[in-house]
Amino acid sequence: FLNERYGQENAVAAVVHYDETTPHLHYAFVPVVFDDKKSRYKVSAKEVLTRHDLQTFHDDLDQHLKKVLPFYEQGILNNKTLPFENVAEIKKYNDQFNALKNELADVEDNIRAKQALLTITNQALREVDLAEKQIDDFKKDLSKNIFGKTVLKPDDLDRFKGVLATMKKATLQSQYETEGLKQTLGQVKAQLADVQEDYQKLKAAHQTLQADQREKQKMDYVMRDILKNDYGVDKLSHTDVAARYVLYKLDHEELTQNKKVAQSWLKTLTTARADPDTKIAPTRLDRGIEQVKALINRIIELTRDIFKGPSL
Repeated sequence: FLNERYGQENAVAAVVHYDETTPHLHYAFVPVVFDDKKSRYKVSAKEVLTRHDLQTFHDDLDQHLKKVLPFYEQGILNNKTLPFENVAEIKKYNDQFNALKNELADVEDNIRAKQALLTITNQALREVDLAEKQIDDFKKDLSKNIFGKTVLKPDDLDRFKGVLATMKKATLQSQYETEGLKQTLGQVKAQLADVQEDYQKLKAAHQTLQADQREKQKMDYVMRDILKNDYGVDKLSHTDVAARYVLYKLDHEELTQNKKVAQSWLKTLTTARADPDTKIAPTRLDRGIEQVKALINRIIELTRDIFKGPSL
């Protein structure tokens, strides 16, 4: 199947890997196409692995396997590879999920920064406490006495006065710094509490979004099962999906005010109308095309009135 699709002469290797639960094949090939302008072959992955090729690959492979292996009834398609997903809905959930992940990452970075600041602050407080203890110990050493009188050598008197003055200055400085650090520590703890509260809210929102996404996937699978087993629809083309999305917007009056968007809607509907394999009723597409044309005319008229300005 792969050699027929991409050319056996372009195949490089086909190797079965057993490094995961299910054995799988790695197929390596050179994407070669013929360049009509230069009358020669060239390498171009963009022209070989087109959007259409990627959209039809799983379905074509599934049909091929069922044809050459009659016992292979289950096929390879599942709720993830069937090609009629609601692209717009999935993109919306993915965008919300990625934005929430980025926001969570920012909060975690903020928490780590606050924790690092707390570590530094606590270390500074410990150093201040140690300095005060050393001062107290030194005072005790100088206060050793015999019969209630302090014992000092005469030549230590001047040194004692200098040390006493230095200790007094250090004590006052330590007390000042301690109060400042304690105040800063209180502020940081309050900020950290707020950040942690925000983190918990974001985490809860994240879990809710994941649960909603799982429920949507279940419903998506149910709809696929109905289409396939009850109506015999194995797939819906990307053209049909895009057209149904536009028709949904029109039916629910979710109209755009952007001319380019409206023109893209018109192109989507006319493309689906020209597709002989479309599953959408032609009358419905015709009605949608007329609605979009009218919408474009209204946008043009509104734009003209805005730029005309007031009459003199």
